[in-house]
This record gives sequence, structure tokens and C-alpha cells, in this order.
Amino acid sequence: MHSSHSALAGAALLTLGGCAAAGLPNAPLHPKAEAQAAPAALAPFAGDGPVTDFEHWQQRRAPLLRQTFAQGIYGAYPAPLPAHVLGREIIAAHAFGGLGSVEQWEIGLGEDRGAPRFRFHLALVLPSAAKGPVPLVLMQNFCGNAAALRKFKGISAPANGGCETGWFSRLMVTSIFGSRIQEPPFHQALRRGYGIAAFYAGEIVPDAPGPSTFAALEALTPAGTAPDQRTGAILAWAWAYSRAYEALISDSRFDGSRVALWGHSRNGKAALAAAAFDRRLPAVIALQPGTGGASLGRDDVGESIEEITKAYPHWFAPAYRAYAGHHEDLPMDQHQLIGLIAPRPVLIGGARRDVWSDPNGALLALRGADPVYQLSGAPPFQQVDPRQPEMDKPLAYYMRPGLHGVHQSDWDRVLDFLDTQWGAKAR
Repeated sequence: MHSSHSALAGAALLTLGGCAAAGLPNAPLHPKAEAQAAPAALAPFAGDGPVTDFEHWQQRRAPLLRQTFAQGIYGAYPAPLPAHVLGREIIAAHAFGGLGSVEQWEIGLGEDRGAPRFRFHLALVLPSAAKGPVPLVLMQNFCGNAAALRKFKGISAPANGGCETGWFSRLMVTSIFGSRIQEPPFHQALRRGYGIAAFYAGEIVPDAPGPSTFAALEALTPAGTAPDQRTGAILAWAWAYSRAYEALISDSRFDGSRVALWGHSRNGKAALAAAAFDRRLPAVIALQPGTGGASLGRDDVGESIEEITKAYPHWFAPAYRAYAGHHEDLPMDQHQLIGLIAPRPVLIGGARRDVWSDPNGALLALRGADPVYQLSGAPPFQQVDPRQPEMDKPLAYYMRPGLHGVHQSDWDRVLDFLDTQWGAKAR
């Protein structure tokens, strides 16, 4: 999803307008019987022998895979600049019919001549009736916090990009991408005991391939990194998830062991990469993350490496472009990225008419990651019907009807999954 409402709506109407949407094909409900992720997650890899236990995976294979993903797809992981809460503001002490409150934090990252190197804003919606530390959904949004919380005065609009917030723009975007593409179901989350912390990662790295974006990426790329391994925006946004998490867990009101990263589309890619590169992050919800996210790169279904790197050259390391037209040469694939998250919970959501995001490729990736999860002591991933996720397993998947976007049904699945994983402790 792009940064601008008008660009989004215009492009989507050209492709989905009139009867075109009805003509989009449905993805099969099941991948081909012979399809599987490769290379096998526990097989020898880049000089490392077969993985025989979870300690081997964590101590030897995982660092090797992170290096391989950084060099070939995402770019170098930025240095862990410390996160500082520069300011807290109560926007509304009694909101959502008394169910919760709204806060805004300003976060600074690192320091340069007495000033933060980067700044961004966190909007927090917190339950009023919480008993003990609050579990959180930590999400990145596409339009900035002011668009997500448009009824509240004082929420800062993002400095870089964001979206128009007029009624026509909102109507166009939500009619195409779903009723929950901008605004989460705050009332529902609060009633179930969850807080929501949201930020717009474009404040750190804009989502547009322009000079300011590449300057920000160069500033985040560690010194001495090869030019073709320059930090990509996906990993920069993943890094931002970690910095936001650090800021949040400095507050004793929040339960650091029950924070789920939530992301849709490109933000889903970032959420998966964040947990793969940072073992502290407890859980991931990635909806329709597609190529470079949960879907396999080697299966040549949906958006290709050539298409994604041409349209979004800032998202990945320049080295990823070398696999355009040669996807079969990828030394790694996304099931190994998901394996790096083991044993933490991961829910992947897809949509049947979102073939561009290759929903079956994501299901295959979960199956490919399952041996790692089993090695960690998790029960096997044996889901047969993609429409019925097994919420009690740390790996879960669902495919709903419809197109690329976020709907109420997606949030129903998300909150059910978190209730099951965390024993409904939030309530």
C-alpha cells in the first residue's frame, strides 16, 4: 500500500473499478500437492551441517541465515540506536465511551550534536479497566496516527507523507481496501483488554524512492557496508518496530512478553523481518505480506522479484535485484525467515483474490518453517483447510474471501489468535 490516499484510490480504481474486481481469479484453496519450500529448513546450508537440535538452530544456523537475508534481500541491519521517550501527552483521558484513553509519545533515536538522529510519534490507545500490565498490539500504519485517530484533536500528522484525511479520500480508500485499513477496531480491542500502539514508519524512512528516502537509508546503513547491501526500507521499518518496543517496555504499565507486531502488506513484511532479526519481539501478525514477506520467492507466483524491485527500489538491498528473472537462484526463502521467529507465535492472513500476494506461497512457507518449530518443542503445523486456522498452534494461517486490504474479519481472527496464544489473559 502506498503512502498517499489519492494515489492509492486512483491506481486501485483503474485496476478494480466497475466489474474488473469481480473478474479477478480466486487463488486455489490448496497448493499443488508437489509444492514445497526449498531448501529444507534443517538441511545443510552454506557450510553448516544438518540442524539436529534447537540449540544448533539458534546458535549456528540462525546467525548464518540472518546474514544471508541481509546480504541478499533486506540489506544491512541498522545499529541499535537507543530509544528515548522525549515527551508524553494525554490526548483524551476518557475516550471510546469510557473504555480507554489516548496518549501520544514522541520517540527520539540516538543523538547527534545534542539532538535525536531520528524522531517519530507513537499513538497509544489503552484500556481503562486493565488489571496489571497491558498486552499490546504494536502496529505500523500507512497514513499516520492522525488518520487512524481522526476524531481526536492533537494527534500529530506525520512529517513525511501520510494521507489525506478528508471524507472523500477516506471513503475511496476504505471502499477499496476495507473498512479497517486506516482505523483499527479500537472499541473491540479495548473490550478484550488489549492496548494498541501505532506509528507511521515513514517518519523515519519515507515510502517513496526519492532523495530523502535514500539519504535516510544511507544514514541507517552501518559504515563499511558494501553498496549492494545498503539497508532497505523494509528492514529499516523492521528496526523501527524494535525501537518502538524498547520505548514501550520502559513503561511498567505494559507487558513486554505480550506484544504482538501487527502489519499489513509492506508493514507485514517489516513485522516478519523485525521478529526474525530481533529475538526479543514476542509475536507477529502479518496480513497479506506477499513477496519479500511470507510468500515464497522461488515459486514464481504473484508479484515477481523483478516487479517489486522495479516498483519499490528503496524497499530492499540493491543485491535483491540480481534475482530478478532468476528467482530459482535464491539461496534462501521466506520459510527460513519464519523459522527464525521460532518458537514465537506467527499468524499469517491471506485473501483468495489477492493472488498478487500469493496466499498459497505463504501457507507453503509456514509448512516449510514447521520443522524448526517442532524442533523447538511446538506441536506440528497440520492445518488442512486454509479457511480454518488452528489458533492453538504457534503457527497459524487463514485465507478469507476478497481482495488486498484489512477488514473487520481480519481483526476478529487476530484477536482470537492472541486470546488463544496468551490464554485470554488480556480480558
